[in-house]
Amino acid sequence: MKRSILTITLMAFFVISFAQSGTVEIFDGKIIRGDFFKEKLYLFDSYKSGRIKVKDGIILYGDLNINLLEQAVKVITDTKDTIYLKMERDIESVSAGNSLFLKLNNHYIQIMNVAEVLFLGLERTLKIGQEKVEGAYGGSTEASSVTKVSSYVLEGRLEKIVGSRTLKYDYTERLYLVKKGKLYPATQKSFQKFFSDNKKEIELYVKENNIKFNRNEDIVQLFNYLVNKR
Repeated sequence: MKRSILTITLMAFFVISFAQSGTVEIFDGKIIRGDFFKEKLYLFDSYKSGRIKVKDGIILYGDLNINLLEQAVKVITDTKDTIYLKMERDIESVSAGNSLFLKLNNHYIQIMNVAEVLFLGLERTLKIGQEKVEGAYGGSTEASSVTKVSSYVLEGRLEKIVGSRTLKYDYTERLYLVKKGKLYPATQKSFQKFFSDNKKEIELYVKENNIKFNRNEDIVQLFNYLVNKR
């Protein structure tokens, strides 16, 4: 067993606030229609060499990817099989290339920038839920029966879906301020709380630059501005 300390590599980046909904068609656990959903199902385009830090300090090395629907790490074994780790609940962080992800509130949060002990973190979520069914006159309705929906949301894994289903999905990207393992909404109030020495300056900068806290790119701009002033 190897033990090490994960280090944070800062990156230049630009994030656009994003949310999209649509439908995905699944047949016996395989996606047969829904390119966007398929594109966002895994964080990386291919498995990457990385490290997984477990809460007891153990570091695992190998080729990995993160399933956003599951919020779970999938790895390639020595026998070239792809599996989910049984220790998922005990994972503390994952790193691959220049990217670091903290497991917080059962979601993988990518650390985008750092101001001492305060992080700017990006959460990506992908959810599937209500099943689209044909309605009268060519329309459609959304069925919400427990037998059709809950198992998909709770089980998560597409492989569990038997037969043909067309399900609604929602994909979102949201930025948070992260401190001591807790997530805080990236609002002006939060910024002024954590950058207490810059309260008036934040208020002025927000006004002069028309900062909107529902736009990720604006949050990035403000955070970078405050980091660069330190």
